[in-house]
Amino acid sequence: MICEGLVILVGLVMGNGAFFLAGVLLQLYSPDPEVISFGVLRMGYICVTYFLCGMMDVIVGALRGMGYAIMPMLVSLTGACLFRVVWIYTVFQNHRTLACLYISYPISWALTFLVHLICFAVVYRKILKTA
Repeated sequence: MICEGLVILVGLVMGNGAFFLAGVLLQLYSPDPEVISFGVLRMGYICVTYFLCGMMDVIVGALRGMGYAIMPMLVSLTGACLFRVVWIYTVFQNHRTLACLYISYPISWALTFLVHLICFAVVYRKILKTA
């Protein structure tokens, strides 16, 4: 719980900080206003919600630490990879915008975290029963 709290705090501070400084940071890559506007759009979806990815990774580490490595790997592959491919072939086909593409990242992180959380609860109860 401490690690989850820390990753949320650091993720929100750093992600929002990067987003609020997006114009300055993106000028390191290109001075073109159109490039910067696309970068700001991406950072709005990815940086602001990146704490969700951290939450997902912390719970994966906890599951691995409890001796379960295959389950979180399969959940992560399904949630972070397969979900996005399905998204591209379904939702994105009907709404062909960068925003639609970018929103798939925080959605996949949140859904994958929730599935990992369920797995964690099941494993934790199993470990408590055997202890």
